[in-house]
Amino acid sequence: MYALRSNGYSPNDVNHVLISHTHGDHVVGLVFLAECLLYRDKGMLEIYGPKGLKSLVYSLYRMLFPKADLHKVLTFLPDLSDLPFTCTKARGAHSPPDTVYRIELDGTTVVYSGDTAHVDLSRIAKNADYLIHEAAETNPAVARRLGHSTPTQAANAAKRAGVRNLVIVHSPRLTSRQKREVTRIFPRTIFSTDGQVIDVP
Repeated sequence: MYALRSNGYSPNDVNHVLISHTHGDHVVGLVFLAECLLYRDKGMLEIYGPKGLKSLVYSLYRMLFPKADLHKVLTFLPDLSDLPFTCTKARGAHSPPDTVYRIELDGTTVVYSGDTAHVDLSRIAKNADYLIHEAAETNPAVARRLGHSTPTQAANAAKRAGVRNLVIVHSPRLTSRQKREVTRIFPRTIFSTDGQVIDVP
């Protein structure tokens, strides 16, 4: 919520959320978003995500706010076709299972990797305008073991898929040398920072 508000946005500016997997750093924010929609900002949110997401969010919420009724603000969609834009998905490589999303809206295509070890994204990300790819580890062996990717693996995925821009997220602080290694593979790389807003044409 702090990141939204500090960038000039309200929870009411968020209409849909896609969840890649059920790790806490990808889910817990929904609890506080719902709290704001119930009591301060007064809005509704449509959510699509993996099996068990609804029960997890409800359980987390009731631990903190036992009397609230989330049905008033949260709708969990059973299918991607229920979204008002084109969205397809592919399987990532993570535990719990990860979903990679491809979103097409107003002539722009964005692909989000979620948390995943190195997988072939050449079909799901083909010719996308933006590939938002995690890069949580810098050591390939550690990345594979933990179900994550490295920055150079993300760059290679972007190159193979023929995307226009790569956005590195979920990454440790990279050295200048590490960034150069990435941009040698894929020059149009954005090394994102927390709270950064990227304007999509």
